[in-house]
Amino acid sequence: MPLLRILHTADVHLGATFGFLGARGREQREQLKATFSRVVGLAIDAQADLVLIAGDLFHTAYPGTSLVSEVAYQLGRLDKEGIWTLIAPGTHDPWREGGVYENPAFRSLPHVHVFREQDLTAFPIPGLDLVVYGAAWWGERRDPLAGFRPDDEARFRVGVLHASIRLPGRVEEDDTWVDRSSIAASGLRYLALGHWHSLAEYSSGDVVAFYPGPPEPLGPESGEGKVLIVELGEEGKVDVRPVRVGRRRFLRLDLDGPDLVGPEDLYARLRGMADEDLALTVRIRRAWGESWIGVDWEEMEEELAPLFFHLRLEVQAPTTGSIRAEDYPESTVIGRFIRVAEREMSGLQGEDLQVAQEALRLGLFHLVGGDD
Repeated sequence: MPLLRILHTADVHLGATFGFLGARGREQREQLKATFSRVVGLAIDAQADLVLIAGDLFHTAYPGTSLVSEVAYQLGRLDKEGIWTLIAPGTHDPWREGGVYENPAFRSLPHVHVFREQDLTAFPIPGLDLVVYGAAWWGERRDPLAGFRPDDEARFRVGVLHASIRLPGRVEEDDTWVDRSSIAASGLRYLALGHWHSLAEYSSGDVVAFYPGPPEPLGPESGEGKVLIVELGEEGKVDVRPVRVGRRRFLRLDLDGPDLVGPEDLYARLRGMADEDLALTVRIRRAWGESWIGVDWEEMEEELAPLFFHLRLEVQAPTTGSIRAEDYPESTVIGRFIRVAEREMSGLQGEDLQVAQEALRLGLFHLVGGDD
């Protein structure tokens, strides 16, 4: 049996607008609240000792009154069960004077604590032999773990931060970042991280460190919608278990025209992926040639869209440099058009050549059914 059980989440982004989803944006905004309620229910069912929220619980530091009331209600469910909630404000919901974390609804819950300082500060949890070290995001370029050493005699030490990891050659710095050597030297048992929108482990030395990603996906790069159940046991043992709680899925699919038989093949592929909880963006490159002439892309999108939560088709328009004559037989319309145009352009220079290239581009665009 674990000695301590933690639910770790981050980057909930309650109140996000999802403008890129068009008319479905409001539904996904409501789904974020439903998923957060599910996270609270999971913490209660799992008999967690505490919930750590590593930044960006809200999408802004000044959310609407109704949204704050909803979050206070959900945290109240944890409070009634005696489950602690510790929050490290992030880049979207930083600690600000008059901001959301000064709302009386948060101060009225005895089992809720929000870290306000930019330096790591200790918060002992009564009855658990645990100290949680956390800091609020303030936008200063610094490593809050640099030189940090815990000053307590508690059995368990846990940290919670909203920050990037410094990765040489990939991520050199951010507004707030931590170096892996700082993690290793911190003396913590577990470090709960937020800010990066995918599940990832950055354990260093004896310190286990994770990003959970958002509990409800926010876009194609935001993971699968999970939280982490973290169990601390004897002799430094740490068990981390991802649990999926999100409903929607976001996917970006790249397809190449030459790999498809034609529009019927494309339609069949997308039709086979139908999922009312999938937001799908399809980028179609080089859909040129005889089989693609006259395709009504808007009509195809409208026909398939009701089968998905959201669907967008992005079709790459041809340019003078992206189609070669050798790719198309001379017996085809496009092949013949390109060869005639290239012969006509062979002796042109300057402005005359530019005009001819633009004419070729427009001709190719209309041959594949585009609208200029």
